[in-house]
Amino acid sequence: MTFDISLLEPNDVSINLKLFKLLYIFPLFDPKSKTICNFNVYHLAWYIINCVIGCIVVYGFFGYFTEMEDEIDIVDQIQLIYMYLLYSVGLLKIATFLYKANKIWDLLRVTNIHFLTSTQCQTHIGILLKYRKKSIKISNTIICIGIVNTIQWTLYPQVLLLLQKFNAYQSNRRFENIMNFRFPVTINDYNNNYVKFYMMESSTAVFLFYINVVIDIFFISICFVIIAQYEMIKRAYESVNSELNSENNNEKKNEFNVNNFEDLVSIMKDQQKLFAKLKLFYTTYKFIILSTVIINSGSMVILTFASVVVFTSSESMPIFGVIKLISAFGYMLIVLFFICYLLERINNKMKSVHFGMYNSGNWTSMNLRSKKMLLLSMQLNNANEFMIKLTPRKIVNLQLFNSVIRININIYIIIIYYNNIIYNHRITQIWIN
Repeated sequence: MTFDISLLEPNDVSINLKLFKLLYIFPLFDPKSKTICNFNVYHLAWYIINCVIGCIVVYGFFGYFTEMEDEIDIVDQIQLIYMYLLYSVGLLKIATFLYKANKIWDLLRVTNIHFLTSTQCQTHIGILLKYRKKSIKISNTIICIGIVNTIQWTLYPQVLLLLQKFNAYQSNRRFENIMNFRFPVTINDYNNNYVKFYMMESSTAVFLFYINVVIDIFFISICFVIIAQYEMIKRAYESVNSELNSENNNEKKNEFNVNNFEDLVSIMKDQQKLFAKLKLFYTTYKFIILSTVIINSGSMVILTFASVVVFTSSESMPIFGVIKLISAFGYMLIVLFFICYLLERINNKMKSVHFGMYNSGNWTSMNLRSKKMLLLSMQLNNANEFMIKLTPRKIVNLQLFNSVIRININIYIIIIYYNNIIYNHRITQIWIN
């Protein structure tokens, strides 16, 4: 099957082609991209960008190993931990995309509208079109949320600086920045060169937005395609099953319908072809999925703790700082939900294919050759079960997502309960005295 993104129209593929072309993601994989000495120009550009951003992040970490004039509070420390975790998973994502570019390009073939070639599957192409609309809507929404979050984080220090413009330069503390990296410089040098440090953190924020959001919506789009195509295969089996049953219920029960048998064979080939792409998708994306689940879960716990500390603190915090925490938590929550939800949907759709093989009527009434073909398809479907697991017993699904939510709720309850105990103890001491 020939596959050239540059020649395809948005209606030829089942992903948000306009958005991905706008984001310039395909040149990373396209074998026809510009090269220098047989080296992809876009890969070279991303290696340079990774080195520059990596130097900024490392430089911003040196402050922890040098004696500083000021100290940062626990909320800023938690935010820094969150940003370093986000940078780690972002670096892992782009490294995986660059290293496995050829595999991802091969994986993109599954997004072609005509990837499933059997007549029965193409009959149910409306399922794929329905999922494509849903995928485009969700990917556009997530990219908008990512842009809004990045703008909020980027503009927050400027708004705060404007509100403090009368006494900011007289205060003996560093100006507020996007992530408040601990650059190993004095307060005076930092404030005098604030624009440079702000630009350094801004470039890091844009890098984190692009890498994490773009690769997240790419993952979500591929998942929707696979779910839709497994649904098409299920419906195709049901259609052939109905035809075979009706054919076997007439007076010529022992006659064999050659066209229906060929349909079964072509559907089974489509099923195996789709599973090969699913396996390629999982093997390519497995490390990214697991690291994203772990880091997003950890980041949500960190942000929950920071939010509770802020809300229970006696000191006031600007409303933009609160929005910053909430928006970051919200994005992590959305991405983690979609990872768990879509992987569970894929597992369920694979299992539903098995039921689709004998869902319409009594399949045991088929002739022997058709019956053997269906039984072979069932055995292959059972043998092809493939799931992403966090541990040998813990599958990445909605149950895992619920566990993370429960942990965050428990953290909130524990901290509130602990603060209430301290408050009551203080009131008791005051009353005794």
